[in-house]
Amino acid sequence: MRIVIAAALLILVAGCAPKSKFPDVDPGLAEAEARKQRAAVVDAQIRDQARLWNIVFKIAASNAELCGTKVASWFGFLTVTEDRYDGAWKDAWRSQLGVGAKPTIMVVAKGSPAERAGLRPGDRLLRIGDTVLGTGKRAMAEMSTPLGAGATDLVIERDGAERRLTANPARVCNYPAVLVKDDKVNAFADGKRMAITSGMLRFAQRDEELALIVGHELAHNTRGHIEAKKGNMIIGGLLGAAASVLIGVNVTDIGAQAGAGAFSQDFEAEADYVGVYHVARAGYDVKSAASFWRSLAVAHPKGIHLAGSTHPSTAKRFLAIEKAADEVDRKRAGNAPLVPDER
Repeated sequence: MRIVIAAALLILVAGCAPKSKFPDVDPGLAEAEARKQRAAVVDAQIRDQARLWNIVFKIAASNAELCGTKVASWFGFLTVTEDRYDGAWKDAWRSQLGVGAKPTIMVVAKGSPAERAGLRPGDRLLRIGDTVLGTGKRAMAEMSTPLGAGATDLVIERDGAERRLTANPARVCNYPAVLVKDDKVNAFADGKRMAITSGMLRFAQRDEELALIVGHELAHNTRGHIEAKKGNMIIGGLLGAAASVLIGVNVTDIGAQAGAGAFSQDFEAEADYVGVYHVARAGYDVKSAASFWRSLAVAHPKGIHLAGSTHPSTAKRFLAIEKAADEVDRKRAGNAPLVPDER
């Protein structure tokens, strides 16, 4: 019986086989094309990182006074080491950027201390101040050591020769951003950093629009929304546990979920409002950036619903951002400080 079934399956598969002949592909040419495609991927990732980092650094450096004690000194560059990649991808990064075991400069933010000091993508970083950098993860950990505010020597390797440069790090909001490889149009904050998806980069085609998203996520962090949501979730869970005792049904998780969702629209609306200030202080045209919400409504019509969900309606967000932009213009005209109004 098994032989009969196997034979029947073979006949069935043979009957579904392609009828035309696919051209033979030379293995050497295929590998060469694969190298070209991997190189294109690396170049695209560097471009995406550069676009996001230019915006993040500009906003972070323009809003240090609004970040309280959560500030740090940044040079304004991003690095990469070869241990993040395997096999052919390691070769691709080495070929396109010269990435090795030592931290290699991948992106230098426009207008940053790193750019003014003369750092370039492809430079290998050997020393920061008195710290001689190791390799791989060890080097990345050494680079996370807080910087002082004064001039700092940077020793790099470029074209096989060592060079010494000097940079004065900038005081910035210490909320780094990471680029997440994900096609979803999304961005989020966790209280310590911001995350922007590659899908969001493609969707927010103008820098003003992407800056609006970065400013919004920065506001979630500067306003403590993540901590507040966690606190609300704990309170909701405690109330759910108390209710469980009274009704004899465990609703602790339901209470926690309700607590986490409490004031969700209010938090989002505040992040929109404060985010406008973050973006305006960095010199971006906020009013033109509001069009992002019209574009998002076209892509996701459910967001237009005026009642909203966890987020306000895209219609309300567009109008609120326009009003906030008008408020910024009035303050500029009156030489008033560009800081959000408080209740």
